[in-house]
Amino acid sequence: MSQYDLITMGETMLRLSPAPNLYLEQAKQLDMNFAGAESNVASSVARLGLRTAWFSSLPNNPLGRACANQLRGHGVDTSAIHWSDEARMGTYYIEYGAPPRGIRVWYDRKDSAASQMTPDMLPLDALKQSRRFHVTGITPALSDSCYAATQAALTFCQENGITTSFDINYRSLLWDAPTAAAKLDPLCKQADMVFVALRDAVNLWGMPNDIEKASVVAHDRWGGCVIVPNGSDDVFATDDHTTVSVENSPVDVVDRIGAGDAFAAGTLYGLLSEMPLQEAMRYGLGLSALVLTTLGDLVYATREELEQLVLGGGSSLRR
Repeated sequence: MSQYDLITMGETMLRLSPAPNLYLEQAKQLDMNFAGAESNVASSVARLGLRTAWFSSLPNNPLGRACANQLRGHGVDTSAIHWSDEARMGTYYIEYGAPPRGIRVWYDRKDSAASQMTPDMLPLDALKQSRRFHVTGITPALSDSCYAATQAALTFCQENGITTSFDINYRSLLWDAPTAAAKLDPLCKQADMVFVALRDAVNLWGMPNDIEKASVVAHDRWGGCVIVPNGSDDVFATDDHTTVSVENSPVDVVDRIGAGDAFAAGTLYGLLSEMPLQEAMRYGLGLSALVLTTLGDLVYATREELEQLVLGGGSSLRR
């Protein structure tokens, strides 16, 4: 039996934000939290009852330890973390404004501990003991060494029969579209499953601006299984056998941050629980809907609440 159901790898940053509707420039106090795409996925899947681990490099200081403590509090194994005595914690600032202002984000992550990850740091023993490995396109965008580490992790999983998933998660603040498209393409071909938002499929690779057609074209390009979400629209997935879809429904949105991570987490939870792909995507949409109803990146809903939403009893997801 594997030690972990899922292991993820990526940067988690210190998140600082003023009170809602205040400009950062106005603030006298900032709320402190931690967030990162891959650790969000690991935390959400752990909170649903599966065994997860997260790997990264953190500074060996109070901020790094607070980050690890928070993840452990969600049930994530952090024993594989690489601790750095010299590097800093990546930070980002987020400002919540009422319409028409919206949300604004500023990164301060240059030379962070996570950006200095190398293939030699990979926790290969932990990877060997995991059923699935998940990473996003944010990690290889951080540095050349992070790109090499991502590629090495996917290769190791291929060679050892570990299922992999890769979420494009394109960030224009980290690299331009042509560079991202060229660098992410081979990673998508390595992964068993790719999550790609329709906007990224269109803007990075010129795929059709039609969710069903994009899923087919992406599968033809990368193979494996490709899942294409598009905000509040339906989700389509294409693998070697068929194309399936799941219908979405409107949600009263409080905060859109973390919705993509929640969708990936819910889908992976379903697959790790031996659900068919279409049913797993229902769980992905359900978890995404729940995170949209609260502030912050993480889903605090219980597995029972998710199941009630997906399976019936006041569900906002049409079957």
